[in-house]
Amino acid sequence: MIHAPPLLLVLAVALVAPACDDLDLFCEPVPALPGNQSAADLEACPELPPGVTPIAGLAVARAVSRFDGLVLTMSTRPLACGEPASQHGYCASDDDLGLTLGLRAEESVPGTYPLRTPVYVEFETPEARVHGGHSKLHLADVELFAVTDTCVTGRIVGLVDQHGPFDGGFRAPRCTP
Repeated sequence: MIHAPPLLLVLAVALVAPACDDLDLFCEPVPALPGNQSAADLEACPELPPGVTPIAGLAVARAVSRFDGLVLTMSTRPLACGEPASQHGYCASDDDLGLTLGLRAEESVPGTYPLRTPVYVEFETPEARVHGGHSKLHLADVELFAVTDTCVTGRIVGLVDQHGPFDGGFRAPRCTP
């Protein structure tokens, strides 16, 4: 019977583990899921208003009815329906940007809402993963242009200035996890 010293065992595991962020030795590779930002996927969504630039590089934008309100997730990763933007075990890369917002029922209608008031805010950038309850993003807003049974159309304003992932318009088809 071979008894490996603990340090050698740790090194052996590190050598066979997938290449991941230094802080997350046992991360998972991002699954090969389809995105939902193609023209066919967005047919059910109202167009963005003139002058509103879409968020560049989104793989997904999804809207889910949850907690008597609405949860919006936008990400450059191809996340599954209902999967949050930063609380996952996927290996990090320098291109990962994501945002999940939980909005109350009264904020799930067209209008502009400060990101300090949602039920929940989380985001991911190459420098940080932020998640938790109420936010301290006093200068950022989410503006909802259209909320339908099939899609939510809106934009994020001022989040980049608060070290967030992105600003710009989104079209988020509804899905059921």
